[in-house]
Amino acid sequence: MGTKFNLNRQPVPDEEINSHKDFGELVDKFKKQSIEKARSDANFLKNKKATYTAIIAGATVVCTLTYFTVFKKQTSKQNQNDKITTNQTHNNQPTKNSAKPVIAPPVPKLNVAYTSYSVKAEDGAVLKHKTNSKIIIPKKAFVNKQGLDIVGDVEIKYREFHNPADIIAGGVPMTYDSAGIKSTLESAGMIDIRGYQNGEPVFINPNKTITVEFQSEYISDQYNMYVLDTMAGNWVYVSRDNSLKNQKKNEPKKTSSLQVKSDVPMSAKQKDIQKQIDAIPPKMEAEKIVYSKKINQLPKVTTPSKPIKATAGRPQFELDVNYKEFPELQAFKNAVFEVGSENKNYSSKLADITWSSAEVSEGPAKGKNYWLTLKLRERVEKLIVYPALAGSDYEKALKNYEAKFADYQDLLAKREADEKKLKEEFEAKQKAYVQEQERLTAEMIRERIRIQKEIAENMNQQMKTMSSEAKVTRIFNVSNFGICNSDRPVSMPQEAKMNPVFIVNGTKTFVKANSTYLISKNRNLVFNFGREPLSYNPGESYSLCVISDGKIYTCDSESLSKCFAAKQNKIPVTEVTAEINDSHDLKKVLGI
Repeated sequence: MGTKFNLNRQPVPDEEINSHKDFGELVDKFKKQSIEKARSDANFLKNKKATYTAIIAGATVVCTLTYFTVFKKQTSKQNQNDKITTNQTHNNQPTKNSAKPVIAPPVPKLNVAYTSYSVKAEDGAVLKHKTNSKIIIPKKAFVNKQGLDIVGDVEIKYREFHNPADIIAGGVPMTYDSAGIKSTLESAGMIDIRGYQNGEPVFINPNKTITVEFQSEYISDQYNMYVLDTMAGNWVYVSRDNSLKNQKKNEPKKTSSLQVKSDVPMSAKQKDIQKQIDAIPPKMEAEKIVYSKKINQLPKVTTPSKPIKATAGRPQFELDVNYKEFPELQAFKNAVFEVGSENKNYSSKLADITWSSAEVSEGPAKGKNYWLTLKLRERVEKLIVYPALAGSDYEKALKNYEAKFADYQDLLAKREADEKKLKEEFEAKQKAYVQEQERLTAEMIRERIRIQKEIAENMNQQMKTMSSEAKVTRIFNVSNFGICNSDRPVSMPQEAKMNPVFIVNGTKTFVKANSTYLISKNRNLVFNFGREPLSYNPGESYSLCVISDGKIYTCDSESLSKCFAAKQNKIPVTEVTAEINDSHDLKKVLGI
């Protein structure tokens, strides 16, 4: 089932909207007028209660209907799924903040013409358009602005847009703004459908849907459905275009002549590039492991302990130390151990006791102090002590320390230099891997773009030779009249910019553009720059159409490519002097 489109709400005049700004006041006004009218009626006295109730009820119905009409857009959005409402009421409806119409054909006589069909509302119809598209209208599909069923003949005005020439000639904006990000829509087909009776717009019954089976020349299924909101001046996203998916299930013969896979197999070159890209992260990780291993293999450098000079007046102990167990105390051979001031349990009387054992173990400050554990039967005393030297022992130990410290500084400097060298080598290798990865990724992107262009060119070439029976059918389920499109957003060209000067070919005359259209040669895509500077991607092929004071000027793709390649902003254009009467003629002139 295709996506439903709810494009237009019935038109509400500004005077009516303003008159309903205070709804309560309006109801009171209607009630007062109704009561006064009822009292003047001759039958009022005969059936006072019944007449009053009927009139008040009637006033309420009128007010409620009018209120619903004004706020119909909000109600519909809450109760209908997959339906988008816009405030479009006419093809040339201006936006809120601009007097310029949203749909503005640059040359009015080239505007894409509507085809008119007459449909008897109560019977419905199946209309076959000249492009083999079908418009399926159910019975009782139309209502008037009061919501009442329409009976009799209804005029259906319908037109289609298939290519850049149609889009340019019709003045349809293709800019899409989503969350402040602007892009251009690449179209797979666009329709504009409207209904009238006796020159007055009619509306589609909320319980009915008009189905348009559109014959599209673009067979990819990577498109979305949008409707044009001319009040906001922007396209509104509806959903994915799933009509081709359904078609493949139900009508396989229509697409059998051209098989297209959405996932194109990688070329041999892409596979080779991807293989190289995949090999880089493991190489980088291996380099990290090698780097860490080399760092850990560097000789360890230990800071020598500086001897401490004994302080006169502090409590001291002389101990017999096992230097094999405590090699760091070699520098304090013949040392005395001073009792630290942090010992709260120390008493000079401890020196008067003959202890059965004394043990030295690592203290709270590793390499600086030690625990001295004294034991006598059940009694145990623990003291924090500091090794210190006195007299000639201290002087000798100090000289030894100074020699060791000098060696330590040399070793430390060498280690730091080795670490720095290893780090620089590692970072250089990592940087080279990152650069290689970026280069390969860029090459992969270029190869992918080349293949996509090749596929697109082949597809378009095949589509040009295909009969209408072989084209795909896109399904538009329309719940309200207006314009809807099957598109996909494409980023604006950004790689290069230019302030163009359009020179009439072979003369010194320049053209001041009212509108500038950059037309993609390989895709159904046209960028409208108005009077703004051009932006483009040098690797892509474009042609150019310039509108100036109702005259049409063109620049072919070859000439334009030369200007872009040379970054030459003086672009030669040729005035179209041949008689052009419609978008079909414009398509021939543009060579698309």
